[in-house]
Amino acid sequence: MKYIRLYLRFVIVYMKGKLEYHFALLLELIANTILIGVYFAGFWVIFYNFETIAGWNKYEVLFMFTTSWLAYSFSCFFFWSPMRDIGELVRTGKFDLYLTRPVSPFVYLILQQFQYTFLPRLFFSVVFWIYSMKRLQIDWTVERISYYILCLLAAFVIFSSITVITGAVSFWTIKSEEIVSLLTDNNYGLKNFCDYPIQIYGKGMRELLTFVVPYAFTGYYPVAKLLGKVVPYSHVFCWSPVIALVMGSISYTIWHRGLKRYNSTGA
Repeated sequence: MKYIRLYLRFVIVYMKGKLEYHFALLLELIANTILIGVYFAGFWVIFYNFETIAGWNKYEVLFMFTTSWLAYSFSCFFFWSPMRDIGELVRTGKFDLYLTRPVSPFVYLILQQFQYTFLPRLFFSVVFWIYSMKRLQIDWTVERISYYILCLLAAFVIFSSITVITGAVSFWTIKSEEIVSLLTDNNYGLKNFCDYPIQIYGKGMRELLTFVVPYAFTGYYPVAKLLGKVVPYSHVFCWSPVIALVMGSISYTIWHRGLKRYNSTGA
């Protein structure tokens, strides 16, 4: 509760600073809204020409990737900007300031910012998530609702853990912005590959998204189970919480090992 109150205060201060340049903030939001709008327009163009993709109709695919996007958007509010920028903090030695705060460096990194540019993505995700769910008419039993909520939380942890891991690489490589973008950027990174059923990819990509960088557990496998789909590696349908636990443990370990390795620029 203490951290929630502290975070809200940081957000207010952060947004007040951004509102000093309100025109720039507005342009950022407009640009991101257009970008996401173009993405969804591309989705409709694909399904205008094809009724199904790998046995999934447009409402099923839409429900799948908006499920993933919901978790991704919330994760990025907290972790995208800090992990993207940490390489610069390490390179310049400004990370020293985070070591002198009365809270842990990780917590302070997260608290001091709010990645508002993901608001349009969240908005579109919610709108099309509701739209697709209404047309699928899933029988939402208590068991299915519980399963879905658990998988959403697991997806949030998976996205956050991968982002933290890529950011923590900065403690060894100094610059990690490209790694963060390569793995987590939804426009041109690996994350983009989990927006569609992974059956459309070759075996190597399917295994990469399932067993190495487990983005398939953020939407594809949970939704496939809800819809009764027959998919590759169907025995891993219910692994999302386990994968989240594993990825969370790995990110925690890598972050703390990197933190111990950190030396100021004068060292």
